[in-house]
Amino acid sequence: MAQNDNGSSRPILGVFASATHHQDMTIQRREVAFEFHDVPRDWCGDNPYSTTMLAALSMFFPEGEKFFVDSLKPYKDSPDVAGFIGQEAMHGREHRAFNELLVTHGYTAAPAIDRRLRRFLKRVRHVLSPKSQLAVTCALEHFTAIMAERLLRDERMREELHSSVRSLWLWHALEESEHKAVAFDAYRAAGGGYVRRIRIMLLATIIFFLATGIAQTRLLAQRGVLHKPWTWLRGIGRIWIYPGHFLRLVPAYLTYYRPGFHPNDRDTTELLARWERELFDRRELRAVG
Repeated sequence: MAQNDNGSSRPILGVFASATHHQDMTIQRREVAFEFHDVPRDWCGDNPYSTTMLAALSMFFPEGEKFFVDSLKPYKDSPDVAGFIGQEAMHGREHRAFNELLVTHGYTAAPAIDRRLRRFLKRVRHVLSPKSQLAVTCALEHFTAIMAERLLRDERMREELHSSVRSLWLWHALEESEHKAVAFDAYRAAGGGYVRRIRIMLLATIIFFLATGIAQTRLLAQRGVLHKPWTWLRGIGRIWIYPGHFLRLVPAYLTYYRPGFHPNDRDTTELLARWERELFDRRELRAVG
């Protein structure tokens, strides 16, 4: 039996089975291997600010997604969780390879960022209960889900990614959207309640932007443009002003604070079917079910 945040108990498996929402799909692990050829130094929007922002996120993925997997391991007998774990493990592997490319571009801080995040998450595991760690996963999965949906829907955002790296980010976005409800359903199955979920989201939001800002600042310094804002102001404008790729995520982010929120309230079934065809049927990437 699991005890929820209000003190009542209920069986975990029964709640997990009933927690799935109207969006029903098979979450499968896909075997992929990206090769990066002729990748320009500023591969997002031909701009160092946009590039270093996404590069910082990529450097967080391997250790961050390992944390997500660990938080869900108690539920690995669920097919959805098994699919989630398979997908996240593959994301970590491919982004680790991509991060090695970033080092060749001069972003030699990547290994240090990876180590510091690993140490930080080790402390998080020590301080937070398993249920709160699962709430952290829910919060950050909401971040990745809304960013992923934005990328899959917005052609302007996709066009800013250089063709040599675009498939990596689209594949990652597809799978983040596919498994966006898995951690949330597991959290509810474990008896996780609204108050804990919101408190953790507020804390995770602060830490996410603080950590991303610190990492990006280091990368801008290594790019040699930290004190030359005129070289990256266009990137700030496109991300935060017009078309405001990240600014447009705010309404979707705020939905998480509704008591009745569920990740699948935003139905992306047709969108994901389209991109699965686009990435795998047409490009013939190998998928392992």
